[in-house]
Amino acid sequence: MPDMILDCALDALKDGALSIPILFIAYYLMELLERSKRLDEGILHAYSRKAGPLIGGLLGVVPQCGISGAAATLFSTGAITVGTMLAVFFATSDEMLPVMLSSMTDPKGIGAGRIFCIVAAKAGLGIVLGYLADFLFRGLFSRKDIHSFCEREHCECEEEEGSALHAALVHTLKIAGMLIVVTFALNLLLANVAPERLSGTVLAQPVFGALLLALLGLIPNCSVSVILTRAFLSGIIGLGGLFAGLLANAGIGLLVLFRTNRNMRENICIVAICYVFSALTGILIGILF
Repeated sequence: MPDMILDCALDALKDGALSIPILFIAYYLMELLERSKRLDEGILHAYSRKAGPLIGGLLGVVPQCGISGAAATLFSTGAITVGTMLAVFFATSDEMLPVMLSSMTDPKGIGAGRIFCIVAAKAGLGIVLGYLADFLFRGLFSRKDIHSFCEREHCECEEEEGSALHAALVHTLKIAGMLIVVTFALNLLLANVAPERLSGTVLAQPVFGALLLALLGLIPNCSVSVILTRAFLSGIIGLGGLFAGLLANAGIGLLVLFRTNRNMRENICIVAICYVFSALTGILIGILF
């Protein structure tokens, strides 16, 4: 038991530490934007609607959970659209890619070609679903601005010109601290959930299995991607179940979203969109493949 607690704590510290550089860059850019006289979040928002989901889907496949957190922060400040953020969420792979790559040394493991196809499909689905979300749901979300965000966070962005680095660091440490605490709690919760404990007879079904796995994927923790990937590699779940769970699993993105965006109605809508899009996509893939 003490060893398990220590492992969970170390994993939480590692995830929090790895997210700090990406989050710091996002907050520093936000601080520069706050001080800019020539650029505002409205311009970024307009560009985000055109190219944001494409860029977000490509960035999301990088196995770094801080990217989804940065996307949630930028959405909460009005710099990017909900579709751009969701493209990152859907494409985010977290630990999927490292686990799959490590399996290549096993004779029964997955090949490089199939890994590439899965990663490319996640990126492509993230892009398509991101643009679809912007088209269907952008009217559900209010316009946001960085000034309101800074006032809400009490970061005193405008006190002095040279405080951008300091303000970005304060923001980053606040979020990183929250992530470490919550991730530790979730690690403890998921510590006893091994792939072999999942019911293959239920989760292998293309419809009901995808519905359950997408629900599991909503848990904002990198361990979920490990559990899902190992279950797929072990043959417990199929390709549709893998995509249902991993598309819904945005790493720390949902945690940061609920921390930075105070509009609970919007947050619940985003969770619902993540779940429905992920489950339906998983069902479709399960039926076709």
